[in-house]
Amino acid sequence: MRDTSEKRDFIRMHVDTVVELFEDGSDQRIQGRCVDLSATGMAVEMDREMAEGQRLHTSLPSHNPDFPPFETVSTVLRSEPIDGGRWRVGLRIDEVKR
Repeated sequence: MRDTSEKRDFIRMHVDTVVELFEDGSDQRIQGRCVDLSATGMAVEMDREMAEGQRLHTSLPSHNPDFPPFETVSTVLRSEPIDGGRWRVGLRIDEVKR
């Protein structure tokens, strides 16, 4: 049973893994660190702010050769400053590519 403080439809998993992001229509790679993941979104820490509403393609690597990377098309919902000049970016997963 879920804790009453967690009222989301999908449980968030706390993770700590590198994620690659690509701005929609660009092949410029942006690297971040995925810190939590759910069926509908993820939180990523990075060295730059992202604009609300911006579309991104994301790729979380797989460490198992039998499974491909987890790839999505996502939208930036928020971008908040955190310590050390870093940003925490909240993404809504719009489409799972694979």
